[in-house]
Amino acid sequence: MSMRYLSPNTSRLSPRRPRSPEAVKELDKRLRSLSAEDRQKLIQRLRKIAYLFDDAVKIPGTKITLGWDAVLGLVPFIGDATTTAVSAYFLWEAHRLGASRWTMIKMVGNVLTDFMVGLVPLVGDLADIGFRANRRNMKLLEKELDKLERQGK
Repeated sequence: MSMRYLSPNTSRLSPRRPRSPEAVKELDKRLRSLSAEDRQKLIQRLRKIAYLFDDAVKIPGTKITLGWDAVLGLVPFIGDATTTAVSAYFLWEAHRLGASRWTMIKMVGNVLTDFMVGLVPLVGDLADIGFRANRRNMKLLEKELDKLERQGK
């Protein structure tokens, strides 16, 4: 059994099936539909979204940065719903770029955690400053895209 087909939860060591040939063809089709230039523009747009929503402003005298996610989170429910909608766009674009199912599940978990914690008044707003779902999702996506690029070469 090859190590690359082990499930992410290696404590169980259950074998994971590789992507089916149909899934690989569908992924190749999606990736080819975007030119290299379009892919780079899309990745830059997602980086900008992650920056604006998580790190746009530095609080003077500290190392703490916050973005629109923390600011909009101050508005009960509507602010959290708005930032979750932007994160949903982020997820849709990640799917278009060819992120794996497992990466998408982790990204959705980050968004749901951010939304659920953000619903709690004041505590959720402070947690929004510490838990940066868009930045985490961007790191996951970049790691996935690097892996796909290495496999393609």
